[in-house]
Amino acid sequence: MKILQTLIYSPALVMAMLAFLGSQTLAAESDEYPKYSTELQITSHGSRLPALFYGAAGVGPHPTVILLHGYPGNEKNLDVAQGLRAAGWNVLFFHYRGAWGAEGEFGFLNAEADVLSVIDYIKKTDNAQSLHVDTTAISLVGHSMGGHMALAGAQQDASVRCAVAYDGANLGVTFSSGDEERERAWMAYGDTLFMLNGWSGQKSLDEAGAQSERLNLLNHVKALGTRPVLLIAADSPVIPLARIEALRDTIAEGGGNVQYRLIEDDHSFNNSREELLLTTVDFLQANCR
Repeated sequence: MKILQTLIYSPALVMAMLAFLGSQTLAAESDEYPKYSTELQITSHGSRLPALFYGAAGVGPHPTVILLHGYPGNEKNLDVAQGLRAAGWNVLFFHYRGAWGAEGEFGFLNAEADVLSVIDYIKKTDNAQSLHVDTTAISLVGHSMGGHMALAGAQQDASVRCAVAYDGANLGVTFSSGDEERERAWMAYGDTLFMLNGWSGQKSLDEAGAQSERLNLLNHVKALGTRPVLLIAADSPVIPLARIEALRDTIAEGGGNVQYRLIEDDHSFNNSREELLLTTVDFLQANCR
């Protein structure tokens, strides 16, 4: 089985599959409209957020993914961005307020609001036209805390087509679990995150505790309706598997459209990048264009 898995998810085969997927719609246009990238500044509640836009080949408009990093965002999943673009998707990556040089102060609710600001930005007529964005096919893909942001963004904005969470957190329970040892670990970690402006371990616990009902994704699953959701879990202690399964089950029991996949790897899927990408591409192509 391991040999078969290696063959299925070999880098060469992954790139060949992505090239095939992209070639179905882009071959005739890629010379005139090649892939490109451009830096953007997006304003959210008075603060400027740095962003990088990966434009797909072809005249478009193209389905578009907003790629959401985690806490604090050391793993940016830009290989996923490149792979999605090869399959014909635009990808927009940005930093939340107060993160990695973005203006303003970092916070969980601020980050949720930033996702909505970015969606609004690419839906504006001038921006959608210049970036070749299909505003009817905007999806959110996020890792860890970004997984929470992907689900929360879909819950709060009905125009989001699909949401994908990679080992996603549920911030309503992650930092206020009642497990004192786990809370101490999160607080100690928060104190090391100098790249998050105005942040500390105590602030992480304070906001998560005060806003636990609002931040708990389980409380808002009905807002997803039947829009497709993909939860990719890792076999890792960072986000307990039971919490991801609880979210899966709650969405399903509420009549939602949820797919689930467990990849036995660490929290950042370091040994399964090709599988992570192909699973994402397959889901998006089948459900979200």
